Amino acid sequence: MRRETVPIDMASEQKTILGFISRRQLIYIIVGGAIIYALVPIVFGLFPNFIAGAIAGIITALPIAFLVFMFGFWRKNKLHLNYDYYFLIKLGYKNQIGIWRKGSKPKDWMVNK
Repeated sequence: MRRETVPIDMASEQKTILGFISRRQLIYIIVGGAIIYALVPIVFGLFPNFIAGAIAGIITALPIAFLVFMFGFWRKNKLHLNYDYYFLIKLGYKNQIGIWRKGSKPKDWMVNK
């Protein structure tokens, strides 16, 4: 059988926007930017001084920017997952835990008394 070398990585996410950003990352940037755009003027208006308002706006925007960067761009290399997929799996894990049994008749210790 003939083997060919593929010049691109077929397993990773395709970078379709300008060659270095994927659609998923672009959505995170747009949503995070919209939240910051809506939130910072409100926080800025709460302070009478320009300097205090600017500092409060930056402090408000930093956690949102960190979350966008973490979910959009960081990977959990050990599992080869992006952090958004990793946290979705972790959130759904609790629903998958249960008492599993074989057969249709429950054991005595499984029945509520």
